[in-house]
Amino acid sequence: MYIKEKKYIIVITVLVVIVLVTIWYFRVGYLLRKPEMPNANIEIQTQMVDGGTINLRYADYTENEIKVGYEVKGFSLKENNISCKLYNDGNLISTSGSTGGGLIELDEKHYYFVGIENIDENVLPDSLNLTVEIIVIPNDSGQKSIPASFNVSVDKERGA
Repeated sequence: MYIKEKKYIIVITVLVVIVLVTIWYFRVGYLLRKPEMPNANIEIQTQMVDGGTINLRYADYTENEIKVGYEVKGFSLKENNISCKLYNDGNLISTSGSTGGGLIELDEKHYYFVGIENIDENVLPDSLNLTVEIIVIPNDSGQKSIPASFNVSVDKERGA
């Protein structure tokens, strides 16, 4: 009996360790993974501006919204705000001027932003000559804002 009890204790101990490691991974380890930047769906456009880099990586246009994704390197969000405005053929189509869709912090001074503009009220053509204006706005009012503009053509995607 003594050997059989020993085997049960070993099996139970191994199962407890496996369960604890699994719980740790999903509670803590999963959160420790480094976030990844989403894949680009357009040819990446890059601008070097005042010690930093801004890359337009994503543009999507559907019945209800325009979504852009852009990478910002070299600017701290503690010292700067980031704004995004969208234009079609020079006409402003965004109202908020904010990123609105989310932020992925990739590293120190390295971010990926998603800008979303709902277009329920706007009547826009099936194809846009989109200008994406990304503005780095220093918190110090004595410094000038840093704009970067990108042009991309996007076609409206139809839902299935």
